[in-house]
Amino acid sequence: MKIVSGRTGSPHVTSQQFRQMLEGIIGQGSYIITSGENLKPELSSNNLLKIRSGMMAHHGCISCVDIGTYDEVTLTNGSQGMKRIDLIVNRYTRNAETEVENCSWKVIQGTPVASNPAVPAYTSGNLQDGDLVDECPAFEVHYDGINVTEVKSLLSVTDGLSELSSKLAKSNDSIAAINNKLISIVERGEKNGYNYIKYSNGDAVVWRKYNWNTDVSVNWYGLYFTSSKAVDFPFTFKEAPLIIVSPGTTNELYWMGVNEVSTTGYKLTAYSVKKGMCYSQGNMLIIGKWK
Repeated sequence: MKIVSGRTGSPHVTSQQFRQMLEGIIGQGSYIITSGENLKPELSSNNLLKIRSGMMAHHGCISCVDIGTYDEVTLTNGSQGMKRIDLIVNRYTRNAETEVENCSWKVIQGTPVASNPAVPAYTSGNLQDGDLVDECPAFEVHYDGINVTEVKSLLSVTDGLSELSSKLAKSNDSIAAINNKLISIVERGEKNGYNYIKYSNGDAVVWRKYNWNTDVSVNWYGLYFTSSKAVDFPFTFKEAPLIIVSPGTTNELYWMGVNEVSTTGYKLTAYSVKKGMCYSQGNMLIIGKWK
C-alpha cells in the first residue's frame, strides 16, 4: 500500500496513479469531458478538419485542445465514384525507454469501395495495462466520391457535477411525482367478519359471506320480506359506499338487498315466496372511499 496524496520524500504521483484516481471518478471508458467547445468537429474543406477546444478522457488519460484554440487534421481526398470511411483516433503512445507519454490525432484511412464502406481497424490497447500504443476512436469521416458527407462524433459528452446534481434533483422530483400517482395497499385486514383492503388513493374494497337465519313474515305484493338490524362496516367510510349483494346457499329465498346504507353500516333485506323461517348466506361486496 502506498500513500498517493501525501508527501513521503519519494518521487511524485505517477501518471498511472493519477489515471487510476480519474478512472474511479469519471469511469474507465472513453468520454468527452464538459469543457470548452467539447471537441466539436468543424469541416473547413474536404481536406481539412478543425477540432475545437475541449477535453477527453480515455482509460483515465486526460488530453485536451486548449481553450480558445483548435487542432487541424489533414484529410485525404475521396475517390470519384467510390465511398470510404476514415477514422480519426486520439493516439496514446509511451516510449518504452524514456517513459515519455504523448497523445495526438491520427487519421486512419479506410478502403474505398463502391458501396457499404467499412470502418478501418485501429490499435485497441489499454495504457493502464502498460500498452505502448492505445488508440481511441473519436470521429468518423464519411466520403461519397470526392466529398465529405458526414463527420460523426463517436464519444459521448459527460455531464459535470453541477449538471448531474441538477438532473438528480429533477429525477428525485419525478420519482416523487410517480410515487404520488402509484396506487398501493396501505392496509389489509379482517374485522366484524369482513375482509378488507384499503388503497393509497382512498379506495377500499370489503367483502364477506353473511349468514342470516330469519323469519320472513311481512307481506309485500304476494311476497314476504324482512329487514335485519343495523350491520356495521369494519371501518367508517368517507361516504356511503356501493354494496352488491347476492344470495348464496339458501332455502326458499327469492332475492336479497340492502337499505339504509350509511358511512358506518346498512340493513339487509330478504325476500321470499314463502312465509316463515328462511336461511340464507349472502355474498357481500362493498366498494367505497375510506379517506
